Amino acid sequence: MSTGSIIFNKTPLNLNPAYNNSIIEYHCNTLTDVRYSEIIINSKIFKVYPINGVFTFNFKDIVKVLINQNNFNDTLIPDLTTSFIYDDTTLSYNLTALIKIYDASSMVQVTKNYSFIKSVEQLPNYIQKIESTNPVRVLLPTLNNIDYYAPYFEGYPFDIAIYGLNIGYNYQFKNTSTVNQSSMFTSTSTEVKRIYFSDGETNEFNTELINLSTTLNNLELWVNGSFSSNINIKRYESKSGVYLKWFNASGGWSYWLFDEIFENTLSTKTIDEINGFTDNLQNITSTSNITGKNGFETLKLNARFNEQEKEYVKSILLSPKVEMYVHTTPFNQFVKGKFIGVKISDGSIPFNNKYSNYKMNITITLPEIYTQTL
Repeated sequence: MSTGSIIFNKTPLNLNPAYNNSIIEYHCNTLTDVRYSEIIINSKIFKVYPINGVFTFNFKDIVKVLINQNNFNDTLIPDLTTSFIYDDTTLSYNLTALIKIYDASSMVQVTKNYSFIKSVEQLPNYIQKIESTNPVRVLLPTLNNIDYYAPYFEGYPFDIAIYGLNIGYNYQFKNTSTVNQSSMFTSTSTEVKRIYFSDGETNEFNTELINLSTTLNNLELWVNGSFSSNINIKRYESKSGVYLKWFNASGGWSYWLFDEIFENTLSTKTIDEINGFTDNLQNITSTSNITGKNGFETLKLNARFNEQEKEYVKSILLSPKVEMYVHTTPFNQFVKGKFIGVKISDGSIPFNNKYSNYKMNITITLPEIYTQTL
């Protein structure tokens, strides 16, 4: 192995969105006749060939697989009588890549480490976000990685996810709207922390977390004695409705209670029909039979929200995973199976900026209806 070094012309950030490009460009400053490069990740070897001595490799397709082993499924079942802070191992990934360059007779190598959140970013505002040096991220929509917003509907499961609370970090929440503050917590792992304000039956009033007023609460997240983030949480009083949960573009889960008045449609279609009964008329009761029916059920839902909530709510339209809570009334304990997968119908939804309040109508398709067939 040569003692030469590998020079990187282009490299990802220390923390990256998993569903955007993460490209490296590199070359060796000592080998004169490079042949190929190997990138080894989890014992898998990826061979790369140079163009004019420069190698290019994109980690995106690999990271998408490694970070999403659960196919966006959320398996955490919170019980606030036991704990309201849960580690989620599925929302981030630390990648280690051993990079080697070969010529005809020798090889140089280097190990690189990159971290990823299960998120995707867009060109507007991304530069502004990464200019922030804040290493702690709340996995909610934001313009600057400091200020965040989330609605909380009392009586329904709700959490916020926080990345970057490493082992030994002390953190707490201060509600500047009520002058309340939480206990001090100490992180025991590097995993994303899911902070649950409600498990459906039990809410934050019955824990050591923090009490929220029925208004806009400005929660400050303090880490190791220093201010980290503003999390504005609007607490809505308990009411009935259709509660949806979706995986958001920031790499966490979002929630919204749609209006309790909705339109329910059941659509059916005959699979096939069997004709040609051969018998005397007095011996038959029908001239054909069907082989069965296919059917699906949809709900047309309505939501009303303000300008501050717009980006939060409309992110549901591009989510790869949307689920519906089976209860339309509050204060039901969340257990396995209470959220079921649904699909949002494709289409265009306009948002008129003439007004500060918005309406959004979406149609969701419920899980497949199983039927009896021949």
